[in-house]
Amino acid sequence: MGRFFEKIINSSDGFFITATGTSVGKTYISALLLKYTGGLYLKPVQTGTKDSDTVKKLSKLNKYHFSEEIYHFSNAVAPNIAAERNNDVIEIDKIALPNLNEHKFLIIEGAGGIYAPLSNNYFMIDLIKKFSLPAIIVAEDILGTLNHTIMTYKALTQNRCKVAFIVLNKYSPESYNFRCLSEIIKIPVLRVPYYKNFPGIHKIREIINESI
Repeated sequence: MGRFFEKIINSSDGFFITATGTSVGKTYISALLLKYTGGLYLKPVQTGTKDSDTVKKLSKLNKYHFSEEIYHFSNAVAPNIAAERNNDVIEIDKIALPNLNEHKFLIIEGAGGIYAPLSNNYFMIDLIKKFSLPAIIVAEDILGTLNHTIMTYKALTQNRCKVAFIVLNKYSPESYNFRCLSEIIKIPVLRVPYYKNFPGIHKIREIINESI
């Protein structure tokens, strides 16, 4: 069981990184998994400051591991509002998977939670369905996480989206969230503690191999 998450990652071609909401650690976990896999990163819809710059800084990977955003708006607001303020409309048909080239793994980071609106008709969950990649749900180990994580998981599975595992970010051993999520949802939960500095590749391997 010690290399359980390693087997899940190695059996896939990529993941769609989503979350229970905004600012719970999608970008941090994307950087961690990109560093681990050496794959290609894409944030299809970006509002505000580019998360790819943060992932690049944390992972210390070069530009060849990053694909350009399809939509990028300067206002750090919901995608549909950011597009509206830019006199634009996000068209889901124009959002396609990038060419992997020499890369063997794809990390796609969503914006906000699964029901962050892309337009009046489409949401982030529609992009997850379109790409057909297993989703990873990032949740922060705080009060309220059980409700938000369970709702996100149920919405994804009811829409026939595969969920690879949950990441409990800023994990605390004193918290009950890990035990409850494992018992209620019954899918793997990867525990990622808080680190003052972004972990190196050896520490990342240790986190992934020893989490279960």
